[in-house]
Amino acid sequence: MLSFIRQQMSRSGRPPTYRDIAAHCSITVGTVQDHIEALIKKGFLEREAGLARGLRLVHRAESMDIPILGSVPAGRPIEAIEDNLGALPVPANLRGEIYALRVKGESMRDAGILDGDFVIIKKQSTAENGDIVVAMIDGEVTVKYLEKKAGTLRLLPANPDFSPIEIHHADENFIQGKVVSVQRFL
Repeated sequence: MLSFIRQQMSRSGRPPTYRDIAAHCSITVGTVQDHIEALIKKGFLEREAGLARGLRLVHRAESMDIPILGSVPAGRPIEAIEDNLGALPVPANLRGEIYALRVKGESMRDAGILDGDFVIIKKQSTAENGDIVVAMIDGEVTVKYLEKKAGTLRLLPANPDFSPIEIHHADENFIQGKVVSVQRFL
C-alpha cells in the first residue's frame, strides 16, 4: 500500500484516494482506512489537516531498512534456520540490534500476530514477564508470551487451540529477542 501511495504521488504529485487504494489492493475502503492509520502510527505517513487527500509521505531518512532473517513459527517450535529474505522498512526511532522474522502459524492470533505477519525483534537475551519473545528451546525457535511465575518459566500462546510450553532448563541463549512491533502487508 505504501509503495502504491509513493508511486501515485511521484506520478501525479498528490496521493491517491482511499477508493483508488482499495481498488488497487482489492480490499475495502474501511480496510484502507485502518492501514493508513497504522502507517501514520508507524511514522511512514502524516496527515495534513483540512485537506482532501491530505496524506504526506514522511521523508525516507526517518525510516531504516532492517534485515528479514527468516521465519519463526507461532505454534510448535521448529529448527532455527537463518535465511536472509531481504529487508523491511521500519521507523528510524527503533534502537538496538533490530531484525524481522516472518510469522508462520496461528498460536499468537489473539495477540494480533497472524500467519504471514512480520515481527520486528530487538535482539536481547532478557525479557520481562508478559513480553512477547522469540525463544530457542533445544535448537528450535518459536514466538510466544514469556511467563515468569514462582521460579518457573513458560511460553504462552495467544490462542486457546495451543498449549503452553514448560521450560525446564533454560540455557543462557533461551531468549533470542523481544517483539517490539508487528507489520502486516496485503
